[in-house]
This record gives sequence, C-alpha cells and structure tokens, in this order.
Amino acid sequence: MKTSTDKLHRAYHAKNSTETSEVYDDWASEYEQHMKNVGYTHPAMVASMVARHVVPTEERVLDAGAGTGVLGEILTALGYPNIVGLDASEGMLKVAQLKNNYLELTHQFLGKTLTFDDDAFALVASSGVFTQGHAPLDGLDELIRVTRPGGHIVFSVARTYLEGLFEEKRQQLEQANLWRYVDSSSRYNSAPLEDTLISQVFVFQII
Repeated sequence: MKTSTDKLHRAYHAKNSTETSEVYDDWASEYEQHMKNVGYTHPAMVASMVARHVVPTEERVLDAGAGTGVLGEILTALGYPNIVGLDASEGMLKVAQLKNNYLELTHQFLGKTLTFDDDAFALVASSGVFTQGHAPLDGLDELIRVTRPGGHIVFSVARTYLEGLFEEKRQQLEQANLWRYVDSSSRYNSAPLEDTLISQVFVFQII
C-alpha cells in the first residue's frame, strides 16, 4: 500500500540532483495534499523561527527550495512581501507561480553557483531542503554569499545531516567568521501523522 511519503523517500534515495528534481516534477500536482495528510510541519516551523528573529521587512527575501510555494505563502501573510523563490523542480515552480506570492521564481540547484548578486537578500529561508537526497550542505556557502551582512538564514535540517554532518559544516562556517549562531528549535517530527522524520530549524546571522 502506497503512503503519502513514498515519493519523499524516493527523493531521499535519489542518486543525484537531476533524479531528485524528476521525483518532484512527477509529484508536483499532488504534493501539498500528500504532505497535509502527514501533518507536514517544516514550513510552519521555519516561518515561526523567521517571525521570532526577523522583523517584517520589504527588503528582498529568498525562499531557497520554494517547492509549491507553501513557505512563501506563509511569509507573505506574515509581512515579508518581496520574496524570490528558487527550486530544482520546474514542476513544483509551476504550482508556486499560481499563488502569486513571488517577485520571481527561478530554476536553480542548491549546491551549485546561484545567479544572484552578493548581499542580495536580507533573509534566506529554506524549508525541507537540507536533508538526505536533496540539497548538499555545501549549498549553505552560496546562501551565505547572497545574504547581506546582518541578514539571517533560517533553515531546517533533517535525517542524516543531523547526525554529525551539519555540526561539522556549522563549525567550519563559524571558524571562517561567515555566520554566528542565533537560535534553534527543539527537534521535531516533520511528518507526525505517518512517519518519523526528525528535524530541527536553525537561525544564523551573517557576519
């Protein structure tokens, strides 16, 4: 019997970014319904941590891994109206476009060089992206580059990345004096109605 997280687990086990984007292209039309069925919490958790630490602003915000635009919809309602979104799945971006919450949506891959200028955003928010089979932790380097000094990066981390890999990357970036730790949520289950996907949201300020 198929469950609502079957395609999510396919993405976790993708061999490369192209395979991951193909999973999401195929899933795009059903994605939000499936994730509602499992009580999906990433967008709400990331938005909550944004609201806790970043005053609503008309400066540009990057939704890194926008998917179908769930996080962008919440952030717009909370007072962050100028959002740019990127995602590896063109199918997901087509759904996000229908919501009319983005200044721009662009097909790009975290872990590769982004097309944005240095210091282009006051805030980068990323929900459900830094996890096994999705974006590599090296994608944080580019997100730091495109965030202005004093700006914030708020993102969820899940699965194998929480078991030591993220801590290593975090320390590397702190020692390079690129960001400073601000806050983190407690660990939570991002799919509590159907699965056990332990996650945590982190907030860092760019130096």
